[in-house]
Amino acid sequence: MTPAEVQGLKQAARTALESGQNELAERAARRLVFEAPSAEAYDILSCALRNQERFSQALSASDAALRLDPNDVPARHNRALVLTRLGRSQEALKVFDALISAGVRAPPLWLGRGSALMELSRVADAEAAFADGVRQWPNDGDLLQAFASVRWMRRAKPDFAGAFEAAVARNPEIIPLRLGCADLLRRAGFADKCESMLRKGLARAPDTPVLLSSLATVLDESGRCEEALALYERAVAIAPGIAVQRAGLANVYLRLGRAAEALGLILPLRAAQPLNQEWITYETTALRQLGDARYHDLCDYDFMVRAYDIATPPGYTSVEAFNEEFYAALMRLHVLDAHPLDQSLHNGSQTTRNLTHVADPPVQAYFKAIDAPIQAYMELMREHARTHPNHPWSSRVTGKYSIAGSWSVRLKADGFHVNHFHPAGWISSAYYVSLPKAVTEAPGQQGWIKFGEPRWPTPGCTIEKVVQPQAGRLVLFPSYMWHGTIPFSEGERMTAPIDVVPA
Repeated sequence: MTPAEVQGLKQAARTALESGQNELAERAARRLVFEAPSAEAYDILSCALRNQERFSQALSASDAALRLDPNDVPARHNRALVLTRLGRSQEALKVFDALISAGVRAPPLWLGRGSALMELSRVADAEAAFADGVRQWPNDGDLLQAFASVRWMRRAKPDFAGAFEAAVARNPEIIPLRLGCADLLRRAGFADKCESMLRKGLARAPDTPVLLSSLATVLDESGRCEEALALYERAVAIAPGIAVQRAGLANVYLRLGRAAEALGLILPLRAAQPLNQEWITYETTALRQLGDARYHDLCDYDFMVRAYDIATPPGYTSVEAFNEEFYAALMRLHVLDAHPLDQSLHNGSQTTRNLTHVADPPVQAYFKAIDAPIQAYMELMREHARTHPNHPWSSRVTGKYSIAGSWSVRLKADGFHVNHFHPAGWISSAYYVSLPKAVTEAPGQQGWIKFGEPRWPTPGCTIEKVVQPQAGRLVLFPSYMWHGTIPFSEGERMTAPIDVVPA
């Protein structure tokens, strides 16, 4: 390759990265490392692999980049990001600190350092890192979002997004800044403030699809579905190729009982991404409203939702004894006061670390204990696949699995999970570590897990199935199924959910 061709391919790879076309970026980067190997080429490859969550391969590519140029700053920074995703956050932190000591100054460096501290459960230090970044770059949306989010989770005060709101006021023309702040306010329950911020943005840029669809979302959640519909239809007319807007419009159609129109929007999205859990979820809801038998094929709750009581892990005298130690280990990781704004729980907290990265013996014993139920569940799926060879749930069985995510949720009195699905999963779960008497003894199915009910009231779509939690019980189900928790009145509930994907 000529120098000009190499430079052109590098530019094409970076453009693909910036636009989210990671497979295209990977192909270009692999050609570069074969024909014109350099630290930059390997770093581009590492970034493309990291964006596809292929972290071990990304680390190998980063190592190759640094063998060619140990002082390459972007490669060192990217390697630290990969280390954080692999759970090696202490190593990542050393890299971030070394770069800062060397005089590197950039918002992503402060963001990465704060994220590594969060992964290490050093939330006060993470907040300080994000705050320091915001002082230096007061209009950086990523830092402002991270700072506001950790402030919310540590204290859940109404002024948690004060710095973010001030940045929007200083820069009223920057649409991504406005969108990010409005989204945080909406998720925190400040719908009026969110609506006002979006309407001010639309007054400046009335035909901006992302502003129209964001305002439609907050109106939909407030029950103003007809107003939301008009905004979504306008956004889709302006930019018909944006999938998230088409999904939002489909959701409003479902809320209004217009299932046929919703299905017309969803089916092309399903065809383009047949295993996308979100599109499957919306398709099942539309089919249910239409009375289509395919709904029961996709959502056979009695067959697909299964509860397994784990066996006593080795080294423990009983499941109860194991859960006591597991609970204590999880409590050491619950260092926040309020729920994350991008998750489904309310009135509780969630761990900051992926539990697969935690070396504590009870945590590792947990993963060994749930292997047998997962294997049994996959055998059930293999049985199903014999008569449903193209089913998006059972046809993906390979005999092996990996855990895409694992975390713990601690719900307090009146806590619950809103109805949701897991877009990053295939098989999802709830494992019950400890339960209050309100769940185990009180009437009314308090704290039970429910299936089939969408996030917001939707005609013809009520609860299809409930399962009573028990300490030591693992409930497994397809990730695309709507599920949530019936609130409970007293005590505390500790769970350790996982998302599983085929390996």
